[in-house]
Amino acid sequence: MKTRHVFVLLSFLSLFVIILPCNILAKNDDIIQEQLNSIDDSQIQSFLEQINKNYSEYIPKYEFDDLINTLKGNKVYDLKRLFTGLLNYLFHEISANYRLLGQLIALCVVSAVLKNIQNAFDNNNISQVAHGIVCMVMIIVAVQSFAIALRIGKEVIEQMVTFIQALLPVLFTLLASIGGLTSVAVFNPIILLGVTISSTWIKDILLPIIFFSAVLGLVNNISDRFHVSYLASLLKQICVFLLGLFMCIFLGTLVVQGAAAASIDGITIRTAKFASKNFIPIVGGIFSDTVDTIVSCSLILKNAVGFAGLLIILLITIFPVIKILSLVIIYKFAAAIIQPVGESMIVKCLNDMSNSILLIFISVAAVSTMFFVAITIILSAGSMTVMMR
Repeated sequence: MKTRHVFVLLSFLSLFVIILPCNILAKNDDIIQEQLNSIDDSQIQSFLEQINKNYSEYIPKYEFDDLINTLKGNKVYDLKRLFTGLLNYLFHEISANYRLLGQLIALCVVSAVLKNIQNAFDNNNISQVAHGIVCMVMIIVAVQSFAIALRIGKEVIEQMVTFIQALLPVLFTLLASIGGLTSVAVFNPIILLGVTISSTWIKDILLPIIFFSAVLGLVNNISDRFHVSYLASLLKQICVFLLGLFMCIFLGTLVVQGAAAASIDGITIRTAKFASKNFIPIVGGIFSDTVDTIVSCSLILKNAVGFAGLLIILLITIFPVIKILSLVIIYKFAAAIIQPVGESMIVKCLNDMSNSILLIFISVAAVSTMFFVAITIILSAGSMTVMMR
């Protein structure tokens, strides 16, 4: 009889252990969904809609809720289609610039022919004037394509800044909900200040300096009398140095301050949890466990929103960057084709222009990397806060 009672009791406990996690998981999913519904994601949705509208031919359609479900493991996206679409977009941009490639090759060939005529006939003023006109046309074409890359760089930086300003309030709200109040107080001014400075400084100072150095490089290569190659090189080196210095200061400050703030939050919450359990009998323990459940759900949602934000930043950046990269490839390819038959100064002019456009590419990639790492640090700080509970 006792054996029967023990068997019934064990069966009941086994059934309870099986059912309880299911109820908890279902309850956790309900909490996560309720928190997700309370988030104002309208601006984030608008960015996704714009991305889907502009690049629907190359990538799968993305929705914010679908991204959250994907990161929770409830949905799977075709990453192969994404990478294939990016590769197709690169080939599309290169083929779309075939006219620019043809113009560069034609101008280089005409310039080489006129130079040979000028060398064959001494004091041939007509060929000299014609050669000068061809060089001027070359400068105009190069400056126009460089201006396109410059405009793309400024636009994508503005889009990233606008998106970060829409994403940060959501992340900070979720970070505060898991007890990261000190982290929010530290991150909020640093990131907002960094976003403002980086957007203003790179758009209004760094990119114009790159443009000026590119123009100096063109003038130096075209003119035999006006030599400014060292000045152009100095300006480029200054741009790279300042960009690297700003990245180190911004990201280094975030890492150090974020780690310290997360430790303070973790210790504070752990102390409060210990006090509630020991000084408030029964109710304190229940309250502490309930808070743990809500915090765990908030952490899952925060990480999901953060990873969705990382993906959106990648999508905002990658297509304009590919467009800029296609211009670099066109200029590099034109210089390689023209080198056997063209003038050395024209070939050097094309190569220097490709390097200047590549500097725009690096600047945009650096801003994207700063924002990417900043979001990652916020996610790590939240996880560290919960881990130290």
